Amino acid sequence: MALVVNDRVKETSTTTGTGTLTLAGAVTGFETFSSAIGNANTTYYAIVNTVNSEFEVGLGTVGAGTLARTTIISSSNSDSAVDFAAGTKNVFVTLPASKSVILDSSGNIVANNGSNLTALNATQLTSGTVPDARFPATLPASNGSALTDLNATNLGSGTVPTARLGTGTASSTTFLAGDQTYKTITADITAVTAGTNLTGGGSSGDVTLNLADASTSAKGAASFSSDNFAASSGAITIKDLGVATAEIQDDAITLGKMAPGTDGNIISYDTSGNPVAVATGSSGQVLTSAGAGAVPSFQTPTVGDITAVTAGTGMTGGGASGDVTLNVIGGTGITANAGDIAIDSTVATLTGSQTLTNKSIVATQLTGTIADARFPATLPALNGSALTALNATNLGSGTVPTARLGTGTASSTTFLAGDQTYKTITADITAVTAGSGLTGGGSSGDVTLNIGAGTGIDVAADAISVDVSDFMANGANNRIVTATGTDAQNAEANMTFDGSTLTVTGAVVPGANDTYDLGAVSNVWRNIYTGDLHLSNEAKDEGNAVDGTKGNWTIQEGAEDLYILNNKSGKKYKFKLEEI
Repeated sequence: MALVVNDRVKETSTTTGTGTLTLAGAVTGFETFSSAIGNANTTYYAIVNTVNSEFEVGLGTVGAGTLARTTIISSSNSDSAVDFAAGTKNVFVTLPASKSVILDSSGNIVANNGSNLTALNATQLTSGTVPDARFPATLPASNGSALTDLNATNLGSGTVPTARLGTGTASSTTFLAGDQTYKTITADITAVTAGTNLTGGGSSGDVTLNLADASTSAKGAASFSSDNFAASSGAITIKDLGVATAEIQDDAITLGKMAPGTDGNIISYDTSGNPVAVATGSSGQVLTSAGAGAVPSFQTPTVGDITAVTAGTGMTGGGASGDVTLNVIGGTGITANAGDIAIDSTVATLTGSQTLTNKSIVATQLTGTIADARFPATLPALNGSALTALNATNLGSGTVPTARLGTGTASSTTFLAGDQTYKTITADITAVTAGSGLTGGGSSGDVTLNIGAGTGIDVAADAISVDVSDFMANGANNRIVTATGTDAQNAEANMTFDGSTLTVTGAVVPGANDTYDLGAVSNVWRNIYTGDLHLSNEAKDEGNAVDGTKGNWTIQEGAEDLYILNNKSGKKYKFKLEEI
């Protein structure tokens, strides 16, 4: 494969894209690439698209009716391969300027890069610097590249270049890291400003913030002063009673923020109001209050000694479980009623303190209530104070008094919290009102807000969509929408532009080749301002009306003349103009 350049080699091609061209044959008066260059040989080529400004110059490889674009030298695509559009391209042999050998003003041959100047005389050098490679190998290179055993401790002057210290961009804002790369150190914080209740701060060096002796004015905020806070190096300490209970927001202190204690202990308060830990009790013990001013403690509950009630002399009933009833047996002179014991008239009347022996007691002689002490010790007290082992699951009726459930004021607006205190529950939001574009709302129960549909807005169960049909008429694909009023649009089938100037930043291309007109017989354009004017009837079924041929021409402007180029033959002509 050889590099061959020949005269008058020119063909056309309609190949598109960036690949190998298929050649369509020689233009009249020229040779083909295969015949003039030879298949498998390389040559310098130029490609020019006749319908636009695309061009490409490069080194190509000739094949049978083809030209491979092997190396791109220059092009309209920033010297890269051109993705050629449709249209006829002229392909011809050229000699790129960068590959040319030219004569200087004295007629001497000079290669562009000087590579052919092989007999230069060093005594003729009058400027520039001789490269190190031109010196004898026994001399150190003038740039010091051969000095490979230098000791850095012997550097007595000058500054080591940043490139010798590490890689990367060295500048006033980059710094040399331990891995010998220059890096930008970015600090998110550029300045520290002392805020409320703080002093100090700064924007450079070591910055210190100090706690100021001041107080805030926000409702519920603790007074931030030396009376209740102590600031020391590394810590801020809340003094005893430094924050009042009213200044602590509800639920602001969580269990995770409380100091650890002994497993099972309970926090209580002493007579001074200070918190104290109630020691853990043992299994079966209950927390027992010792009264005001004393810390409660765990105690073993006292269980009743009575395991059964037996009816003694003069009584019936009794039992060992459940509700036990004792009944007085009536006898001579004694009648046992449901609520009392009556002594009939056969029993002598007693006054004062006397002893009855085998005598009857008249019920009318008894007043008051028989004291508990008059009953046997084996009976529980009537007020139930000795019943200390009752099981709540055995409650079958009645209502537990609120005082047995917790402390505080029990009412229709308070509720029993987990700590067994009655509290008022306050909700910040008392009602939800539907605002603009919404419906629904309410002040109790489950409240729902709905988005209201309107012009151009469709609302479904789980989606909101824009419905342009509400304000646009004649909607169809590939139509341009224009305003027909302040709140209406129309999709134009044939758009009419009534502005003063229509500016287009891209190309205006007809939808089909050789099909549409610019203007009409009765509506012509007043003036047409254009650069080069390209004329072609090659897309028509028939040629021109004079000789029936087809052509492809470009009219270009010169300083004094107008020129016309035959894009098919490559010939150039000048209009003959007559000044008037």
